[in-house]
Amino acid sequence: MLCLGIFQMSIRPSGAQPLTYTVQEGDTLWDICAKVYGDADLWPKLWEMNPFITNPHLLKPGDVITLLEGVPVLKGAPVSMAGKPAAPAVSGPAAAPPGGYELSSLKNIDSLGYLSTSEVVPEGIIVSGETDKIMLGVGDSLFVKVYGSASAGDRFTVCNISAPLKDPHSPEDVGYLVTFLGRLRILEQTKENLFKAVIEKSFKTIRKGDPLMKYVPVSPCIKLTKGPLGLATYIAAIEEQKVMVGQYTTIYFPKGSEQGVEPGQVFQIVQKREVEIPGEEKDSPNTTTLPDAVLGYCLVVSTTADTGTGIVMSAKRDISNGAPMKILDWTTPPSFFSVIPSCRPE
Repeated sequence: MLCLGIFQMSIRPSGAQPLTYTVQEGDTLWDICAKVYGDADLWPKLWEMNPFITNPHLLKPGDVITLLEGVPVLKGAPVSMAGKPAAPAVSGPAAAPPGGYELSSLKNIDSLGYLSTSEVVPEGIIVSGETDKIMLGVGDSLFVKVYGSASAGDRFTVCNISAPLKDPHSPEDVGYLVTFLGRLRILEQTKENLFKAVIEKSFKTIRKGDPLMKYVPVSPCIKLTKGPLGLATYIAAIEEQKVMVGQYTTIYFPKGSEQGVEPGQVFQIVQKREVEIPGEEKDSPNTTTLPDAVLGYCLVVSTTADTGTGIVMSAKRDISNGAPMKILDWTTPPSFFSVIPSCRPE
């Protein structure tokens, strides 16, 4: 009774024509069951109902799926009677692109950091805390040295700069991972190039000796945009230098604004597949390339001239560093955006 009251489910009368769902770009059977029934775990039964589907994670947009009989659907779900066009979804931001998507509920956008292909030169350094505390946090006063000009009210990002990272596809270095630890605000100048400051935000532990960079705000409201067809790259680094990627993990890749990458673009994270054709001669086996397996999707959040930073919005399978990425040519926003609040970009 509680679920019926919350989700406002509707039940199809016995003997009525079966309901159908038209596959959208990025859908999986798991997504569809969550969207239509509010229960993603029904996907094996839905697969059994539609034997033409060979892979529940790789659905073809436009295919019509027959829905389960006797299972109530959520009110407003984009379903239709067999033989009739589907009614558009009446709610949920994935039905039509809003102004943008508000990501602050997923990640602290100010904490994402970036990949730099060249050596990073700090713009300042934490000299000391006002007390003897080793680890500093929000509200703590401290003294910082700024290598250029600064004045009261200026903000700096406290960061960590990694050693050179190896490119996952070559013996060369791919760059330096700049991790943001927090943000401070200048209070007053105490002597030449030395300033008193206060920590406004802390994402990770902040210590004496941590370098500073000028604070550059990144909007948490991202408007989706299409990218040039054929644009491709790969995961070059993962937040905290992890080995594997999950949903809402931050990833970094070696293409940026100069190569056509922009915030709001969506990339597919894929796996290349090549298999031997059975029955061929053993002495000269023949191979063929299969369509890429889609492992997940990444939303670009920020860019430099030659690198990009993104959030993994959907991870269907294990994703590792070095995984290829290619631009998604979408017509409607992928279904995983349906749970993201809408917003208006500034």
